[in-house]
Parts: sequence; structure tokens; C-alpha cells
Amino acid sequence: MEVQQQVDLAPYNTFGVSAKAAHFAYITSAEDLRSGLDYSQQLDLPILVLGKGSNLLFTRDFSGLVLQMDWRGIDWFDALDRVTVACGEDWHNFLIQCMNKGLHGIENLALIPGSVGAAPIQNIGAYGVELSDVVYEVSAMDIRTGEIIKFDYEDCKFSYRNSFFKHKEGKNFIVTSVTLQLSSAWQPNIAYPSLKKALTSTEPSPLQVFDAVCKIRGSKLPDPGKLGNAGSFFKNPVISREKLTSLQLDFPKIPVFDSEINEFVKVPAAWLLEKAGWKGKTRGKAAVSTNHALVLVNLGGASGQDIQLLALEISSSVLEQFGIALEPEVQLI
Repeated sequence: MEVQQQVDLAPYNTFGVSAKAAHFAYITSAEDLRSGLDYSQQLDLPILVLGKGSNLLFTRDFSGLVLQMDWRGIDWFDALDRVTVACGEDWHNFLIQCMNKGLHGIENLALIPGSVGAAPIQNIGAYGVELSDVVYEVSAMDIRTGEIIKFDYEDCKFSYRNSFFKHKEGKNFIVTSVTLQLSSAWQPNIAYPSLKKALTSTEPSPLQVFDAVCKIRGSKLPDPGKLGNAGSFFKNPVISREKLTSLQLDFPKIPVFDSEINEFVKVPAAWLLEKAGWKGKTRGKAAVSTNHALVLVNLGGASGQDIQLLALEISSSVLEQFGIALEPEVQLI
């Protein structure tokens, strides 16, 4: 493992914002990861584990050690419809390989940017499917001991865009691989309204669902290679049914979705932002996408602080207008 100094992180985050890492190393194996952890401990450095940089925003330079996870490999267990995939694999490319092997269950998660290692941490989800629906096991290294521990589904404590690995104790672990329980039997999940509308068949093939999801996402979300962004910037807020009743007095057509708890519902953050007039608004070199109000973009040359200030302005206006506090889905560094 080679450690580099003062590395510009612009190529390593999909917002394309510039920030310097004081120390930087590529990780391709357990041995590399243990060496990186030893290096950070010797110099008393904070560490930042980086996948594809598709769900974070650098607001300043990072004075510690960035571990860029380039750990690859896929093990197929055909008789069990199960697959173990290393943390550094690209999520979308891995999904395509699963489809080509006739393994199903994640087609709705097509075109989500990022690495496999980030997927269980965030419990990625789209169009009625969450990664937790198919997780069998997650392997992660304990940064205190260098030991790789296996976490089963219950251990991961999944919830909406959340998992054990996002909380205090979970932050002592670095995800090294994920094992998914997929299925060779095809059962489409097309209940999500926009997906159902995009399909011409009530019994679509896996490829038809995959293509429909890619088309929907492509029409709403800008390509990070052309316009810096991290996808949805805010989580869909969860509010009480009592709060919903109050809002419906002024906004009778406010859309809602069921949440994991009966007493609460989810409100689309994009709807709130559109109602508040944010879609397409610019603030210097930072802006809200003209296609999707939930996506903040770097028009070119924006700093992380520029984008953060725009996000704060948006949050304040939504709180003032609706009495709802938005929580970032993107991790602020």
C-alpha cells in the first residue's frame, strides 16, 4: 500500500468539488486495509473511507487519511442464488452482471451511482425496493482490531436510508463485502406509481423493468460526468399523521407514502422543494436541477461550501413554509 500526500479529491467525488486529502491510499485487499489503519493509528489521523464519492460533499480539505476502496471481486454461489461481492465493485455494473446470470431482485436499483460497499450503509432504495430486501450478510473490518466480522440481516439494523453502520458503534467497522440472497425465479416489483406508468406490460421481463428504471432516472437525474451532483440531496421526511392532517388544510393534494411505522408517513422532499419554488434556482455556481428539485448541482467551479450554503437556504425555507425539517441524504465532510 502506497500513501500519497496532498491529493486533490475532485476526481473522487461526483459533485466534482475540489478538496485536498492530506494523506491518500488505494485499498485493494484486507492487507492493504490493515496497513492503512496501522498508518492512521501511528500518525493519529482520522480516516475517511471513500467509494465512488457519489453520496458525499466535501466542504473543506480533509486533514486525515482517505482510504479509496478499490477492492474488487465477485463470488457466485449458483446453487443458492446467492452472491458475495467486494466493496469496491461498481453497483450498477454488478447489477447488470446479476441480470446476465439470471439472478433477480435488484433491477429496481439500476443506475444508482456508487460502490457496493456504500450500498448497505445507506440502505440504498428506489422504486419500491431497498437493498435490505435482499441482504443475506455484510462483512466488515473492525478498525480497532483488523478483524473481519460477519453481520447478518438482523445485525445490520436496516431502516429507511439507514443501517447499523451509520451509527456510533457501526462507525468502528468498514464494509469489505456484501452477500445478497437473490432469486432465479423472476417476480417483478412494479407497484411504484412512476415505474408502473412507464411499463407497457403488467408482466414485464427483468430487462424491461431495468430499462424502464434507467429511462426514468435518466430523465430526472443529471449525469455526474457532465454536471456535478450526488443524486437526491435530501431524504424524504417522515412526519406524523397529525402533522399531515394539519398540512392538508393548506395543501389538500400533498402526496404521501406509508412509512415503516403506522403513525407516520413519508412526504416526497421533491414535492416540498417544488412547492417552495426551488426547482431550477441558482445561487452563483451552485444550483437546483431544472429536471428534479431534489438534486443540487455544481454548474462548474462551485465549492463544497457554495453547495452547502444553498442546501441550508433550501432547508430553512421548507421549515418556514411547511414546518418540516429536511435531513441531508448526502454526507457532509
